[in-house]
Amino acid sequence: MKTLYKYVSLLVIGLFLVSCDDFLTKNPESEYSVNIAYKTQNDFVYAINAVYAPMQNMYGDGWCWLRVMISRSDDTRPAGYEDGASTFTDSSAGVRMNEVWQYLWKMINRANLILDKIDGVTFTDTNMQSYIKGEAYGLRGWAYWMLAWEFGGMPLINTSTLSVDETKAIARSTQEETFAFAESDYKNAIGLLPDSWSGNYVGCMTKYAAEGLLARLYMFESAFSKAEPYLKEIIDSGKYKMATNYVDCFRDGCDNDPSKDRVFEVQFNGGLVGEGNSFGGNVIPEGYKGVLAPASNGSSASMRVSDDLKAAYEEGDIRKTVSIADSVIIGGVVSNETFILKYNHYDYTPQAISDWANNMPILRYTDVLMMYAECLNEEGYVANGEAFSILNQVRARAGLAAKTASELPDHDSFLKALQQERRVEFAFEGLRWPDLIRWGIAQTTMNEHFQGRNNGNGRYQMDGDYRKIFAIPFEEITRYGDDTKMWQNPNY
Repeated sequence: MKTLYKYVSLLVIGLFLVSCDDFLTKNPESEYSVNIAYKTQNDFVYAINAVYAPMQNMYGDGWCWLRVMISRSDDTRPAGYEDGASTFTDSSAGVRMNEVWQYLWKMINRANLILDKIDGVTFTDTNMQSYIKGEAYGLRGWAYWMLAWEFGGMPLINTSTLSVDETKAIARSTQEETFAFAESDYKNAIGLLPDSWSGNYVGCMTKYAAEGLLARLYMFESAFSKAEPYLKEIIDSGKYKMATNYVDCFRDGCDNDPSKDRVFEVQFNGGLVGEGNSFGGNVIPEGYKGVLAPASNGSSASMRVSDDLKAAYEEGDIRKTVSIADSVIIGGVVSNETFILKYNHYDYTPQAISDWANNMPILRYTDVLMMYAECLNEEGYVANGEAFSILNQVRARAGLAAKTASELPDHDSFLKALQQERRVEFAFEGLRWPDLIRWGIAQTTMNEHFQGRNNGNGRYQMDGDYRKIFAIPFEEITRYGDDTKMWQNPNY
């Protein structure tokens, strides 16, 4: 549903956010705002709204986190709009990843404020008190997980009561310690969140969303035996199933479909109410004319799909025409470029470039299934076993023939097929880059990609494993002014 309570009134939410947004704000905290708020159940409803809010920026803006992650992978051609992320020439001065850093720390700070105060307030609905507490844990866990895999170890801060000087005294932890902190938060969330929400709360984090996100963390660590039971619990819950049509995983008109392939997503509304997303409009070319996007949308900074991703689709794969567009007409001329159209399937026609109503997926049920299949394969390859059934279920929806053990006779061949399937199933969803990292093939894959004629023709390279994480933003290094507490990642 698009009436999700999370985004009800940013004017009201603003009451809760005076000067608690920045990680190391230079201004003292506004005690006035904090002291008059966080007194009632409704106060905490508004406060948890504000923890979700930065996710809209990360998934919905034209220059957002999602764009950077897509450009970092081999799914698109190198471009000049992501501070060098697509060519591995990014540095600590990059604007985009500095914004990502700020958004994630906003989520942490806002969640900490809720967790510090929620037990001291009497709720009219004690279940809601537990649920909001669970959301705060789950969203803080997600923010720490995102920071850790993108930037490395973080200062672990679990309270809003510290002064700026006290905060600066907390040094970065290791990446592994930060993952463990996020793991603990996810587990706390799982114990508090409901199995599902109803009415205006549909779309909030559930127990199963937290389980799936925790499993994703375990997959990144190759802890398959830890991920498997959480994924199985989601599958066995019976609350999700793959959407019948691949396009329905992305179009804005399918929010009430009980079979929708969405476990957790970022919510957007059209209607020129300030809650639309501009991502879909910004990745299609300016002047594009076609049935999948209004002529009023498009950007000169549109994203070009790589030749190697185009070639990765098998003949007859339905996902290709849903995800990308060839030979589009731009300004009356047929272009030989290929563009992203995955998020441009709509029922509501956007009235402006920032008015798209499409929700953006963070975790789809198909991903839950495919992670589970990968776990099964890692725990012990079984010819034509359950992992094969999952792989072939995904392929069947795409209009492709089933794979058999005669084609995939062992663990390695099945994993390779799964990697291929994940690439085309989750293209442009921000999963390709972390997948390459966790499989240990990021550098090899990207340097092969850069040999392509339209991908730099050998001009670019991923010049070392250090590029698996980004530079700590220069602004943050400067704020600390102490490289024993906040130091730069190696080689940046």
